[in-house]
Formats: sequence, C-alpha cells, structure tokens
Amino acid sequence: MEYKLVDHMTFLNILTKLPLLAHAAATVAAFVAFNQIKARLDALYAASRHPVDYATGQTTFDAGKIKSYYAQMQDFGTLDIYAATQRFDFLFILSMAAFGGCLATLVARASRPGTIGRNLGLAAGISLLTGCVMDVLENLISFALLANPQGFADWLALPYSAFAALKFAAITLAMGMVLASAVFAVVARLTRRTT
Repeated sequence: MEYKLVDHMTFLNILTKLPLLAHAAATVAAFVAFNQIKARLDALYAASRHPVDYATGQTTFDAGKIKSYYAQMQDFGTLDIYAATQRFDFLFILSMAAFGGCLATLVARASRPGTIGRNLGLAAGISLLTGCVMDVLENLISFALLANPQGFADWLALPYSAFAALKFAAITLAMGMVLASAVFAVVARLTRRTT
C-alpha cells in the first residue's frame, strides 16, 4: 500500500494537482512577490532603527533586553515604524507561505507518489506552513509587548521568543527537506536511467 503523507484536500495537495506549467508559473510569481515584500519589510525594519537583527531581537527570551530595544527606538522616535513593520510582517508571512508551499510541492512533484522524495517535499511544505503559524503567533504577542513597551509583563518574553525560535527551526527544517527532496528526485531519475 502506498504511503501518503497528506491524504486529504489541503493547500499543499491542491498545488500538486495543478497542471505542471501552472504550478511552475505560480511558484515564480510567488517568488517575485516574496522578494518584493521582503525588500519592503527589510526597509521598514532598517528605518525603525531596531538595534539588533531579526533573529537576535526575537529570540532573546529576556524581557529586559526587549524593553531596552524598545527604549532605544523610543529615543529615536521610531517605535511607531517598528510597530508598522510588525503589521506589514503579516503580508510577508502570507508571501512566504505562498512561495514556500509552491516550491515545496513543485519539488515534491519531481518524485513519484509514495516515494521518500515526494513525502519529503510535502513534509517541507507542512514544516514551512507550521513556521508561518509560529510567526503569526509571535507577531500577535509582539503587539501585546508594544502596547506597553516599558511595562509589559516580563513573562511575555518567553512565549514571544519561543514562537520565534520554533518559527526559525520549522523554516530551516523546511529548507533542508526541500533540498533533500530534490536530491532524492535526481538520484531516482539517474538510477532509472542507468537501469
């Protein structure tokens, strides 16, 4: 019996049922949109004058450090830009879900159904979408922090950073699985040709 990682109609298997050319075109379009949105997000983040990079700021697990970052932006008068960056991040998350889902399923299609390569590609899509959900949860907590940037409850730093760490882990895992799926697809095709 063939093993299927995803056996019900979802975003991912809807993509795998698209005509191949339409699937490839959707992947390219999603990639272009993702990069344009990312450029705008990066520009907003730079304009906010947040004192550290995304990953460092989001994974401190330390309320004191987060408050110090906010204090610096308050001194610069750019905390409102940072809040706008957090709102814009929802569009980035959506673009990442679209591009990641399209790419993972496109790579999965290079392998036959039921194979390791196909399942890794689909698992990559699931991992990427999980990372997007963690990013949404992290953002929602950030709004609670920003509502009282110097007086928020210190314990909020823990779920904020935990969701960020889970986000980065899930997205990194997804990228590794897409690469592994591609490798399995290439090896399977080469093996078939030589036999």
